[in-house]
This record gives sequence, C-alpha cells and structure tokens, in this order.
Amino acid sequence: MKKLLLFAAALFWGVAAVNAQDKMCFNHLAAGLSLGFDGIGIHVAAPATSFLQVRAGYAFHTPAEGTGSFGTHDMDNGHQVNLDDMPILANSYKGGNGELFVDFFPGKKEIFRITAGAFINSGKFLSLKADMRESMLPEDYTHTMTKGSVVFSTDADGYGYGDAFTWPVMPYLGIGTGRAVNLDKQSRFTFAFDAGIAVCGKIKVRTYSFDSGSKVAYDVTSAATVDESGEQQDNGLIDALSGIPVLPVVKFGLFYRIF
Repeated sequence: MKKLLLFAAALFWGVAAVNAQDKMCFNHLAAGLSLGFDGIGIHVAAPATSFLQVRAGYAFHTPAEGTGSFGTHDMDNGHQVNLDDMPILANSYKGGNGELFVDFFPGKKEIFRITAGAFINSGKFLSLKADMRESMLPEDYTHTMTKGSVVFSTDADGYGYGDAFTWPVMPYLGIGTGRAVNLDKQSRFTFAFDAGIAVCGKIKVRTYSFDSGSKVAYDVTSAATVDESGEQQDNGLIDALSGIPVLPVVKFGLFYRIF
C-alpha cells in the first residue's frame, strides 16, 4: 500500500510539472461505459497533458449460474455423497471494482497508448454457492467432508460455500487504443480497447464448515488427487489457481466527451 501511495504521489507531481508547460490539465471531461473481464463499467476521464489522460471508474459483475462436478466424498457420519452436476451460483468481486488508470500516448495525436493503474476491491475474487440438496439427505446437512486439505460442509439448509481471494489492490499494466477524451471537433465519441494484466498475488481459496453450529473457515493449501498407493496423480484446480500471480484483463469501452 505504501508503494502505491508513493507511486500516486510521484505521478501527481510529475503531471503537475509537465502541466506547467502544457495547459490541458483537466480542462475537458468524458464519460463512458465498458465491458470486459472486469465486468460492466462506468467511467469518467480527463486529460492531464497532451500525452496523458486519467480514467477513473467502477465495474461490477452480475451473478452467473452453472453446474459443477466434484466427485464422490466420504462424510464424517459414515455416509458417502456424490457431488456431480451441482447447481452453483458464482459471483465475481462482489461489491465491484474501483479502477484508476493513467494513459500515456507517445504523440499528441497518437491513439495507441500504454496504461498503468490499479483495481481496488474487497479482495474476494470469486464467491461460490453450491446447492447440494439434491446430492444428499437432510440428515447429512452440516456433516463435514474432507479431501486433502479441502474441508467443507453444507449449512443447515443444504448449501455449500467457497471463496477465492486476491490482493485488494491489484496493480495494472497494459496497452490499448483510443483516447477516452476525444478532442476531435468532428466527433465527441471514442471507442477504446484495453489489454493487459492485473497483478493479483497468489489466489487463495477458502471453504467453510458448519458442523459446529457456526461458520468455520478453512484455507485450502492443496486439492491434489492421489491413487491408492498415495502417489499424486493431479495437482488439482486449486493448486493451479494458487500458482497464478496475475489475471488477464481485456475490455472494450465507448466514451463521450461532455465538454
């Protein structure tokens, strides 16, 4: 966080220094909409100099429904349950993403740009709610299932939960086209495209158990599968996720210059 604040302070003073000779600092304003990996976004933008523009916005995802298959599990009451084809409700970055970007253009009329900035959010990258009511009997609700380091159960209503976490502040670096603030007298509209990476840190996965009557969180360190001899056969999805330090970002936007 200290590094981010130092970066923001250095950026501010750098823009101020350049603006001493370039009188475009925040004398125009544009608003726009975007659609991409970060969800549906609303944004405002302003020029800092002829070579720099600043964008700030908010993006959110709508919940998505699907199915998931997690195989057969033994429960602590001696029963066995098959968790294939379960209905799952997924929500990415519940509460949305705050976004702050600085676009650098190599020329005064250039539309190609290099973009740096950050996504700011709750740190909860993904929230899952699985409906297990068709997979087990009501008497099995809240009983714990364990597979490797994965420990979980349903709540008293037959729903299971899992979360994945990233850094709450994710630095971003990418390239793109389009000036969000279009100073062309013939058109106020601009189409924008962004592609880059957000540094998220290693993704951490957490499951929950309700067998004690309250919600208890378990951090998942591995979900590798093993054969009867104990030899590892598959690193598992969670192991793969935990090894990813960046997330891809692709988004499209449409901006309108207000003044």
